[in-house]
Amino acid sequence: MPSTETIVLDVLLLIVLPAVVGYLLARWAGDTARRRGWPPLRVRILRIVITVGWIAVVIADTAGTVGTFSFLSALTVSAVAGIAVTLALQTTLQNILSGFILIQQRFLHLGDQIQFSGIKGTVVSIGLVEVVLKTDAGALAMVSNANLLAGPMVNFTAAQRLSGEY
Repeated sequence: MPSTETIVLDVLLLIVLPAVVGYLLARWAGDTARRRGWPPLRVRILRIVITVGWIAVVIADTAGTVGTFSFLSALTVSAVAGIAVTLALQTTLQNILSGFILIQQRFLHLGDQIQFSGIKGTVVSIGLVEVVLKTDAGALAMVSNANLLAGPMVNFTAAQRLSGEY
């Protein structure tokens, strides 16, 4: 039977240390990527990949420290990992689903003149995560699909296209 000090040292070295280093590495990599001008979605994906990596290391270290997992333990760990990944991707998944809803409703097309939260412009790109508007001043504005769907959004050019439907 290992002593209490050995167990505490194992937990600190094999579980807590990789978790802290992984968290700090994910933040540092994300901040560095953002400073270098990476798009927000790529920064988020980078942080998620690093986070999943350090979580996998912690799970493997925990398995080595505690011993072999039973089926119930493995099921519990996989459920917790699934919840963690889902929570990490929550905003991105919300934007993707909102993008599908925007496209399915046919209320927004390329070239439409819209106004959202004081930003007025022409739709130049409809992506899975965001819509890009070109303002009258020539600037580009990105609006996330979830925010756009939550509204209020005014589409000045959809009335002709959707006449008879509304």
